Formats: sequence, structure tokens, C-alpha cells
Amino acid sequence: MNTARKRKPAVPAQHAGGERQFVQAFARGLKVIQAFGAGAGQLTLSEVAARSDLTRAGARRLLHTLETLDFAARNERYYYLTPRVLSLGHAYLSSMPLWNFAESVLQRLVEDVRETCSVSVLDETEVVYVLRVPVHRILSTGASVGSRLPAHCTSMGRVLLAGLSEAQLEHYFDVAALTRYSARTTVDAKQLRRILAADRAQGWSWVSGEMEEHISGLSVPVVDGEQRVLAALNISFNRAGLSKGAAVKKYLPRLRRAAEQMSASLALNASRRA
Repeated sequence: MNTARKRKPAVPAQHAGGERQFVQAFARGLKVIQAFGAGAGQLTLSEVAARSDLTRAGARRLLHTLETLDFAARNERYYYLTPRVLSLGHAYLSSMPLWNFAESVLQRLVEDVRETCSVSVLDETEVVYVLRVPVHRILSTGASVGSRLPAHCTSMGRVLLAGLSEAQLEHYFDVAALTRYSARTTVDAKQLRRILAADRAQGWSWVSGEMEEHISGLSVPVVDGEQRVLAALNISFNRAGLSKGAAVKKYLPRLRRAAEQMSASLALNASRRA
């Protein structure tokens, strides 16, 4: 199977037909911001252009705009983002209904289970951490708020994928590259569909060793008042020999209670606003 990442169209499918409303310059500016990241804290003009799929002239204009607005700065040949960029991420987090109360629930869950716990949301083919309370380092690459993981081989991702509509799930399989990260990674689309159907029916997901050896995850959905899946609540384990049965028996009831608290708060918040 070809595991190369599938190229996204210039205008996302959900906006097809609305090209006149699509601002290419704004989209290119966002691509320039996204060019920076882990291992790319400082980039030359040529590197920004290559990572953003832009010409040098186009990248220069966008970088100049970001500099003028204090979202970027330059040290001789190298450009880098400034702390002002964090305001964009904080605007998203603070706008989430979950943000106001989920952190305290997550903290209590971590104190109860003594394991690393997280809340994540789905972004196209990846899960993004929006809350995370680590007990100890889990993944070899480290993870924090804003970190991304592939959805197809993580318990958080499978809970979120299982909550999609049929049309949304078809779009996911159209654009996702089911990359193999270990010998246990599920890369067959038919098999993944069966797993998602089973996870949807039971209301939780368990994944072990599909991203890294000895790394396991148990996740449940967080839903709104209309039972739509908004986020995934997860407990991560870095423990050899931990069985699915033992983990589900010990941790699933406590994980579900925490998710129910978050979901109840979401429903109450929505009713108050209504």
C-alpha cells in the first residue's frame, strides 16, 4: 500500500463551489505560519518558500506582512515566529465550550488514575491535543497542547472517527494516508472500518503498540447535548505487558465518569445560553 501523504486540493472540498469567497492570500499566509514547527524554529526565505509551496517573492511578501504585524521576526537570514502567534491558538482554546470546565475534570482524573490524561479533537486526518496533564513522558517525541498524532492508529483518533457521519468518514478515507508506524499498525482501510464500527458500538477504543512499542491508549468520546462527539478523553500508558482486559476493567469506569462530567457540563452550558 502506498503510504505517502495524500495531497490536499488548493481549495478544500467542503468549500468547493465557493471559490469566489476563498481568499488565497490569507490561505498562503497561514501556510507560511504552519511552515514553522518542531525542528524548524528558524527558517531562511528559501526554506519558508519550499515548505509553503510558494515562490520566494510570494514568501517574502507574506513574511514582511507577518513582521509588520509582529507575528514574525528576523535574525539576519533567518525568520522565526514571535509569541504573538500564541494568541491565535489561545483564541481557539478559549472559544471552546469545553475549555472552561474540562481542565479541572482532567486534573481530578489524573490524580485518581496516576496516568497521563488528555483531551483531543479531530483536524482532518489527525488528532490535536487541546488539554494534556502528563504524569511522565509517554511518546518518545514528547507531546503537549497543540501536538498532533495520526487518527488511524490512536485510540483518541478512532473514537473521534467513529463519531463522524458517513459522509465525513468517506471524506476521511479519501484524504487519509494510513501510514505504518509499527508492525501492529492498522493500514488496511476495510479493517479500520470494522474497528471503527466496533468502537462506535461499544463506546470506547483501545489501541496498543500501533504508534510505538509498549504505548497503549484507552479513549472515550465527550459529547454535547445532542450526542455529537466533540472530543476524545484519553488515558495513555507506557507499560510493557499491560493487557487490554486489565486496563478496561480498572480504568474504563473512571474514564467514562470523567467524560460524563464533561458532557453534562457541555449540555448545561448550552441550555443556559439557549
